[in-house]
Amino acid sequence: MATARIHHVLIINDRGDALAAYLAARRADLVCRVRTATTLADGDPNWADALVGFATPISLDRSSVRWVHSTGAGVDAFLGTRRWPDGITLTRTTGALGVRMGEYCVGHALAVSQRILPFDRDQQAGRWAPVEPTTLRGTTAVIVGTGSVGSAIAAQFKALGCRTIGISRSGRTAPSFDQVAPVERLADRVQSARWLVLAAPLTPLTRGLVDATVLGRCRDTVVINVARGGLLDTAALLDALQSGTVTGAVLDVFDTEPLASDSPLWRADGVVVTPHVAGVTHVEEAGEAFLDALVHLESGRRPPSAVDPTRGY
Repeated sequence: MATARIHHVLIINDRGDALAAYLAARRADLVCRVRTATTLADGDPNWADALVGFATPISLDRSSVRWVHSTGAGVDAFLGTRRWPDGITLTRTTGALGVRMGEYCVGHALAVSQRILPFDRDQQAGRWAPVEPTTLRGTTAVIVGTGSVGSAIAAQFKALGCRTIGISRSGRTAPSFDQVAPVERLADRVQSARWLVLAAPLTPLTRGLVDATVLGRCRDTVVINVARGGLLDTAALLDALQSGTVTGAVLDVFDTEPLASDSPLWRADGVVVTPHVAGVTHVEEAGEAFLDALVHLESGRRPPSAVDPTRGY
């Protein structure tokens, strides 16, 4: 990888001012411009050496940008269906996202096991209806995605006594998983899953991965999606909830966000909807990830956070 000289940084982010201040306090040689998709100036694409954001509203192959840094762990908003331009490095931010997503997942799993919502409804109705809670210990969490985020989620389920099964493209062993299976075995592995957690990147190969076939093999399973809405076939999920193979769903991500007010997910029994908050990137995390990648690029090395555009992660 050629040595990169980065001086002009175009930040397209709602918290761009805070991120620019973070970078300026640590690298006085960086000149940052903060924009939104609606305030971009005509000259910005050919001014910038680097672009920082969650997506790009500019045509990279007609710009001076040589490096794009995603403020999130997912890069599907950058890659989309377009061919990634040659000569432009793409990096991403992970930070402690996996830890926060893990707490989100086990928190909602505990809420289901301990019947938090049903007991709350009973209280609101003044109804005394003893039903013994269940436990997470001894249940199985099947986690689709065994990278840094998936492994962090697995660690938290494992700490509560759960068996953890990972699903990945390769099926290779990964930290905090008792077992890892290739993606072709997903429909087989979900038969034992009390918790089916989606934590994989959205790529052409993973879009619609959790479909009617997979959901039809579930048995008393709760689906938790903290990855991308496109991994999950929503119509198939609603059918599985009706048939009872899936008994609940916790959804933090959707194909279109905000979730439309007329979406049946708002009112479906057993579905919990949250507004994409399971793994919000902090300014410090995005800043540190950017600066770490910059050090590598300046020395001609490939950053550990670099993405392979052909794979999407």
